[in-house]
Amino acid sequence: MLEYRTSIPQDEYVRGTVTPSIRVIEEEEKQGPPNQSPSQSPSADLSLGLGISPDHSHSPKGWRNIGAVAPADMYAVEATDKQPNGVYAWMVIFACFISLMLSIGINDAYGVYQQHYQLNEFPNATTALISWIGTVQFLIMCVGGVFSGFLCERFDTRVLNAIGAVIMGVAFIAGSYCKTVGMLMVTQGFIYGFGASFPFIAGTSIPSQWFTKYRGFATGLALSGSGVGGMWMTSATQSLIDSLGRPWAMRVTGIVAMVAVFAVSPWMRVRLVPSKSEKLIDWTLLKDVRFRVFITALMFAIAAYFGPFYQVPSYSVVVLKKSQSWGSNMDTLMNGLSVLGRLAIGLLSDFVGPLNLLIINMALAAFSILVFWAPFGSVGMLLATVFLFGFSIGGVVSVIPVAAAEIFGLARLPSIIGLLFIGYFAGGLLGVPPMSAILDNVGHRTDYTSSIWYMGALPLCSLILLIVLRGLITFRIRARI
Repeated sequence: MLEYRTSIPQDEYVRGTVTPSIRVIEEEEKQGPPNQSPSQSPSADLSLGLGISPDHSHSPKGWRNIGAVAPADMYAVEATDKQPNGVYAWMVIFACFISLMLSIGINDAYGVYQQHYQLNEFPNATTALISWIGTVQFLIMCVGGVFSGFLCERFDTRVLNAIGAVIMGVAFIAGSYCKTVGMLMVTQGFIYGFGASFPFIAGTSIPSQWFTKYRGFATGLALSGSGVGGMWMTSATQSLIDSLGRPWAMRVTGIVAMVAVFAVSPWMRVRLVPSKSEKLIDWTLLKDVRFRVFITALMFAIAAYFGPFYQVPSYSVVVLKKSQSWGSNMDTLMNGLSVLGRLAIGLLSDFVGPLNLLIINMALAAFSILVFWAPFGSVGMLLATVFLFGFSIGGVVSVIPVAAAEIFGLARLPSIIGLLFIGYFAGGLLGVPPMSAILDNVGHRTDYTSSIWYMGALPLCSLILLIVLRGLITFRIRARI
């Protein structure tokens, strides 16, 4: 096993115009470390251990790389002899793509179930109560993500992914026999969310470890699986419900998810693990004010993410008087555009910087809701919202792990993302449940105006915090970060 040690002292934080990658290389060149192999050079040290590029080959002219900060005693240990950037690395990306396509894709398609439950199966239940099925699903994925991130550093992620696949399948098959909202909350919500947390955290954190070149594009490609899954799962779920009924729709979905995710588990493998890791959650990160701002910004971003996916289908039927299939097609379109957003933003992040793109995308998401959707109630404005929000929010999802690696270091990315899931959990509580409660109590299930304005305020809050975070790191407008 090879060990890579970060070279930035723990109390030195990146700020202003100094590029730490250049500074550290110069210092180590002066020291002239003996017997230094190419794989253990300062360049490899920084690119493999921290997720930053010592040179500026991936930055536009005039942009500067602002590197990551990690504790000086953090070592990244290679867990396999497989090399990054190769054929095996792309197999890992494919496995992550399939795992996320099913685990997150099913969650993204919950809007179809929400519409079905609300209009057909449980017409007397409140919108807020029904929305808790999908909300519990996501919240448990977040809570499970904290623990699965811890487990991914200590146990074989391939085995964990396979276990998650089985739990996911069993949960949906069991849910097909449920006749009450409460039991669906247990099966489709709680149990499925727990199983999906394993492929969720692994598929999100592993891709960044397998690439030192074009990491943003590779990660975006893997994470686009969730958008692809949401896209075809939305249409497939609606078709299955229409042709076979909701119980058989869930059984087919459960079987497909279990078989597909289990089949790709042999390639769900981490490349780097910390050589020294003793805590379930590394709370020391919370001492960094930048991390606190980052996690709060993500809380608002995740709160904003699910609102349109959950409410656009029923909005289409209740307000625009469209068919249920038309409403589900809007979800399909939004998921399809999120795929394009993931790929495009993932590629651009290698050149512009992930945090810069997070800021741009959150601005577009807020604009789509507050300017296009909220003031108007027409089909054209809803389509404009679907196009812009779907593209921009997909880019947010793909660039979050890249930004985490760029700012806080790559070696402990599974645990970092696991800690971020606490912010995701809070975001899940801050998003759909209040939106649904506003729709029930203020809009009386027919007037979506107040709920939409609340929905638009969430990405706006995230945008403000991300701008603050960037200011804490550097005031250089053209800095790549």
